[in-house]
Amino acid sequence: MSEKKPYALYDKDGNFLTYRMTKRIKNENGGYDVLTARSKKSAKECRRRLDEKIAQYYVEQEDRKHRGVFPDMKFGKFADNWYNLTIKDANCSKVNKDNYRGYVYTHIIPYFGDFKLCDITEDDCQRFLNNYKGYSDVFVKKLRMTLRRIMRRAVKQKLIPDNPAEDIVLPMVTEGHRRPITDEERMMILETAKTHYAGAMVLTMLYCGLRPVEIRRMKWDWVDFENGILTVGKSKTKAGTGRKIPIPNQLRVALLEHKLKGQNDEYVFVKFKDYNKPLDTNAFYHSWHNFCREMDIANGAKVYRNQIVESVLAHDLEPYLLRHTFCTDCQAAGVPLNVAKELMGHSDISVTAKIYAHMVDEVFEQNRKRLADYANEKEELSKMA
Repeated sequence: MSEKKPYALYDKDGNFLTYRMTKRIKNENGGYDVLTARSKKSAKECRRRLDEKIAQYYVEQEDRKHRGVFPDMKFGKFADNWYNLTIKDANCSKVNKDNYRGYVYTHIIPYFGDFKLCDITEDDCQRFLNNYKGYSDVFVKKLRMTLRRIMRRAVKQKLIPDNPAEDIVLPMVTEGHRRPITDEERMMILETAKTHYAGAMVLTMLYCGLRPVEIRRMKWDWVDFENGILTVGKSKTKAGTGRKIPIPNQLRVALLEHKLKGQNDEYVFVKFKDYNKPLDTNAFYHSWHNFCREMDIANGAKVYRNQIVESVLAHDLEPYLLRHTFCTDCQAAGVPLNVAKELMGHSDISVTAKIYAHMVDEVFEQNRKRLADYANEKEELSKMA
């Protein structure tokens, strides 16, 4: 490095203009950065300004090192690259890959996508997670874990100095079990299903308890319209594959109407704008969210510039609640636990038992009445004796 002393500059007529001072600093590329300071006041002031510029230069260089060689990289691009490199072809189940894809593309990228990776702070990450207040603890924990993993990779690649998601805390969340839908939600779903393009899909989840992955794979040869039976051709588990589920008449009518549309001869549910392709994860959730949007608006949601600004739906309304509801409907109808296990496709009866343990009001009332009738019958018999 070399440094010049302050010197005075004059115009062509000999009038004083300013003091000027420069300093050359060798950079990481082998070239030189030249810093210049000027002052009309004095040479001392000129030197002070240059010292400030030199200090600021080193601060900026250090900051640049922390930010990495791509300081303008957007989070969305980095997260997309992270998923495709570390998850898409990873040695894990398709279910796990689909879950990760949902966390990344449905939740994390829509929030952080336009952020510069190096500008994301811990407060940004905490605000993001706080949006999921009231959601299930399992879901929010997995969302936090995914965000942390993405940021850890950015730290490892020296694109950011530390992980802003490392110490974020969970907001208030609900217990890990899902709930059945309410009677009011059921009524809204049934009404919206009459006209929405995804109505048959939603009714199939409600009346047969199919998993989202089973809905996406569902083929017409699974459906026996004559005998009213749905046979699951391929599930995510051995216990789920091949199980038979009765089709109630309401669903049978809806599926027949859906079949008459002639969208696809093989798959029951297909992409909205491309009938030649079955639903993938994104298309499934797009259909579900569109269904919920129409249902929300029809029941009084406030809309501004085509965006829902005040929803009337519960924040935790998700597809899996319909499967949970099917199980509680089995309970309410008096279906034995071991039969419900087969209908649900559970490999372990304890999973079904956990849902049955959360007794709905209707079932409680039914059993209360049975116990009361039994007690009355015993009392009458004792009097007769």
